[in-house]
Amino acid sequence: MQRYRPPRPDPESLVGSPTMARTSDRRQQQLARQKAQAALTARQRKDRRRKQVAAGAVAVIVVLSTLGAFLGSRSSSSSKPATTTTAPTSTTLPTNGITPPAAALGATLSGATPCPAEDGSSARTTSFASAPSTCIETDHFYTATITTSKGPMTVQLNPRVSPQTVNTFVVLARYHYYDGQPVTDVRTRASFTVGMAFSGGTNQPGFAIPGEIPAKGTVFTPGALAMTRSSASGGIGGQLVVATFDQAPDNDQQVTPLGIMLSGDTTIAAINTLASQSGKPTSLVTIQSISVVRSGAIPS
Repeated sequence: MQRYRPPRPDPESLVGSPTMARTSDRRQQQLARQKAQAALTARQRKDRRRKQVAAGAVAVIVVLSTLGAFLGSRSSSSSKPATTTTAPTSTTLPTNGITPPAAALGATLSGATPCPAEDGSSARTTSFASAPSTCIETDHFYTATITTSKGPMTVQLNPRVSPQTVNTFVVLARYHYYDGQPVTDVRTRASFTVGMAFSGGTNQPGFAIPGEIPAKGTVFTPGALAMTRSSASGGIGGQLVVATFDQAPDNDQQVTPLGIMLSGDTTIAAINTLASQSGKPTSLVTIQSISVVRSGAIPS
């Protein structure tokens, strides 16, 4: 039996039908959207091009104005005499300074010298019958705060470099040996010396230790602290010297290094201004106190 097949509609019969109308409307809407999107894209591209042109014009104006200002300054500066900002390399120092008053004597120790209290509570002592025993740990740094009438300085002491000298300094400082001692010598941009000037003409603690001077001498850097030799025994007697500025390498190298300055630039600068041609300070500066504490271990 042959299956029934309905007749296909004639395409021309669809023209004007609702189905054909809907298809045509959708197509027109799609074309309209595409046209609107294309117009929007074109406007955006035109806006970007206009902004780029404007930015380029501004950049050109800035460059031209900067170049003009630079050329103008070159022209004006070329008509002026050249100036220099280099500081004067020499300064006229006063011919002479003052003779500082001697510090008052403290107590006297006879017999062996015991280690002073670490907290600074020991009585002020300025005369000793013998050198002290070892009162420090030679595998640790020590930090000394030296307070002067011109301000403080902080110094890191290194016993590994000069154990006997650092020990002597710590013992004398904790006995307040330096308290009240004046700065007796100031060499401009090189160094200043503390003590030893006591009433009664005494200038030694009563003992001297062998020097621990490096084979090639002590190379001074600004802020370095050292102990000088005793003129009487040739050993180390307690007098301090502090290196200051660019002339520090010219200091006497036959001294024993104690340590380096951690802070106190303004203090040594203030003391440096008191230099005179004779070496005496132009005004009085004294040590008010020295405190010493143990700090970190020295790296091996």
